[in-house]
Amino acid sequence: MTRRTFIGLIIAGGVAASLGTHRAGAQDVEYIRALERAQQARPASLSSKARIAPTSEPGDPLVIRGRLLNVDGSPVAGAIVFAYHTDQGGLYDNRENGPHSWRLRGWVKTDADGSFTFETIRPGSYPNSNNPPHVHFTAFLPNGERYHAGELQMSMTRPAGAPVPEQATIDLRLEARQKF
Repeated sequence: MTRRTFIGLIIAGGVAASLGTHRAGAQDVEYIRALERAQQARPASLSSKARIAPTSEPGDPLVIRGRLLNVDGSPVAGAIVFAYHTDQGGLYDNRENGPHSWRLRGWVKTDADGSFTFETIRPGSYPNSNNPPHVHFTAFLPNGERYHAGELQMSMTRPAGAPVPEQATIDLRLEARQKF
């Protein structure tokens, strides 16, 4: 390999890397805009218990009990937790509504010990995918900080003998690298 070829490969690699970063950045901006649009639908009054899927939504009932923990592990009181997930068919919304459109979503305000409860349905796996069903969480702290707070991953199928409604628990521990 000549020096000229080597330098050309280095430059081409740098351009490709910067394009990949730009695309990821654009996706992040699109997600944040969608998240902000969703927050416009947030109810004015929240409690530590809320419903994500309406009772008429097809699917197996699910109750999620969680706690929001700060970076240092202490409970976060008075934070807003936004959650969303797919329907039982694995779709977030009708395709014509575009990406980052979440039909099944809900909000809670954590209580004094950071606890919250969501009633919903068991989400489905994405169509034609082995990606496990999951619920996404975003936390909005009283001081204005916001975090991707993780997700609850579930088994591909409802466990045999699981109670109805199915019960799930999660501790959402905030991480500095997830602040946005």
